[in-house]
Amino acid sequence: MAQEAPAPPGAAAATPNPFVVQDNVKRVSDHVWAIPDGGRFGVPNVGIIVGSRATLVLDTGMGPKSGEVDAREAQKLGKNNLIYLTTTDFRPEHVSGGQSFPPNSVWIVPEAQKADIEESTMKFLDSFVKRSPELADALKDVKLRSPDVVFHDEAILDLGGVTAQIIWYGPAVTHGDIVVFVPEDGVLLSGNFLQNKSYPGMGESTVSAANWLSVFDKLEALRPRIIFTNHGQFGDASLIPREREVLRDLQQSARELKAQGKTAEEAGQILTGQFDVKYPDIKGPTAIPAIVRRFYAEPQ
Repeated sequence: MAQEAPAPPGAAAATPNPFVVQDNVKRVSDHVWAIPDGGRFGVPNVGIIVGSRATLVLDTGMGPKSGEVDAREAQKLGKNNLIYLTTTDFRPEHVSGGQSFPPNSVWIVPEAQKADIEESTMKFLDSFVKRSPELADALKDVKLRSPDVVFHDEAILDLGGVTAQIIWYGPAVTHGDIVVFVPEDGVLLSGNFLQNKSYPGMGESTVSAANWLSVFDKLEALRPRIIFTNHGQFGDASLIPREREVLRDLQQSARELKAQGKTAEEAGQILTGQFDVKYPDIKGPTAIPAIVRRFYAEPQ
């Protein structure tokens, strides 16, 4: 079952517009489009993968209004073909707009994410609405739908002229994190696993920091050309070794400080200062103490 996963960075602060924006679709590759997050907290980059017979949407955005935008844009791009939906994880910014998708749409998730949704989504939603009037407005009238199709490791969709591989690599930020790979276009929609020059939100309840690190090799083996990140700017395959390098460096440094008898709190303070200097191009060093606590909790 899901432990409490970290909220998206900055979600505790008021978000002026936590909705997915209409008429803002950007083409990423031959078959992949994005509705960018616009740098707003609590808003994901929504992915839309279009084939000749079906369309796959990745993430719903925050609440029914965002889901309406996603569904409308997917229908326009796919010329009203069948719509599939998959979701990065169970949190409100990913799943709470599902009710706005057409009745014949098909929501596909791994078994572990379904369990997370059933146990934790409404709890998170209740906590989100207390954070700001803007989030309360976005999440009002949510009626959480149930996934239609559940898989274990991988689901492969033939959308017509393009394939979408929905892959679960095991627990990372949550139990049910997924990525989507579009081999014809070389596009990896990387979910929670990759950031672009930003420390990841590996919070107090990250399920497995060790597994997160092991996934980098598997993502690299897909040989993607374009990395479609959950939040922020997209990048290329160089994001994979870069994030792996930084996190493994942080893991090793944390282990050394732990062996010296430093507490997790002390190590977090020390490494925040050191890594802010060592990797000045990476944003969000305030996330480092939470990452260090996770490494301290992992068996060595």
